[in-house]
Amino acid sequence: MDSHILEQVPFGDDFRNMTASSPQFRTDVLTGQQVIVAPHRSHRPSAHVPDPPLSSLVDPFAEGQESETPDERFAMRADDSEPNGPGWMLRVVSNRYPSVMPVSALVSTTSATDEPAMFPCWPACGEHDVVIECPDKRSRMAELSPAEIRQTLIAWRTRMQQLIQSPLICSVAIFRNEGFSAGASLPHCHSQILATTELMPLDRLRHERAAWHRSATGRDLVQDLWDAERTHGIRVIRETPFFGVYCPFASRMSWQVRFVPKQSRPTAFADASDEMLQDLAALLKFTLVALEQPLGGPYSFNLTLTHARIDQPAAFSWSLDLLPRTGRIAGWELLTNVEIVTVTPETAAETLRLIDK
Repeated sequence: MDSHILEQVPFGDDFRNMTASSPQFRTDVLTGQQVIVAPHRSHRPSAHVPDPPLSSLVDPFAEGQESETPDERFAMRADDSEPNGPGWMLRVVSNRYPSVMPVSALVSTTSATDEPAMFPCWPACGEHDVVIECPDKRSRMAELSPAEIRQTLIAWRTRMQQLIQSPLICSVAIFRNEGFSAGASLPHCHSQILATTELMPLDRLRHERAAWHRSATGRDLVQDLWDAERTHGIRVIRETPFFGVYCPFASRMSWQVRFVPKQSRPTAFADASDEMLQDLAALLKFTLVALEQPLGGPYSFNLTLTHARIDQPAAFSWSLDLLPRTGRIAGWELLTNVEIVTVTPETAAETLRLIDK
């Protein structure tokens, strides 16, 4: 790995002028993944196509429809209400269509060692949760209050704390898909938690790069990235006592926004305080609403929580990414695994800063 990992990021007036007109390859130093920033492509026909609406005849996540979901694993509800019945503010239930088998299937499933070398496979085991974020039929996180968003973040933290206690769980992914282009299948406000017994490739890659950086410098790579962004300034949107908010240099998508807890805060999301989550909820609410101005109204997005490996000492701080889905994945992306970003992070950050004033 290059010993000057952060020094490769080009800064200065020449760089600012170049980003306004010239396509660039950029690299995310935490993952090594590359993107192409090509702003002229935002002017091509059908660069942004509105999503078709999501609809369902019966909302299985609505209050009063609790029998339509598996039993709840965690809930925030009125003191006089019964589990798996009305009277709740938020519920966490097993996904009815899980991406993994229960962990108990590890005992009874054939070992992967019997598979031919050219067709490797093994059981996909773990736990797959749905976090139902409100009892009514609201479909957009921007419609939730900061207090309701904070409830969702607390539910994420609670389930993370529970899942990392299992010695069989190696990876915990927490994410939110809103809208058709983001992969949502139901309109009701919800997010997902997918824990697996297999370590995911990006978990391993982030750990290796961040651990190397820590051994070489004694510092947290995610915090060094924030410090560099804060010093440079052109991609920073806002700063609070708890968080830095900015558009990443190598954003994977146009209008991507990252929320990073500051150095003095807990490295692990499972250790985040209630005050931190309250601050993050307010920042999320502002950003979700603010993005409707440049995007022309409601939009699809993914919300992803990045955190260190749970089976090793934390190599870097957690962060939260908001990724609007304003474009489509096509042949180039499938062939190269390199995204094409049509709005520069510098332009996105400047736009959101102006809205914030």
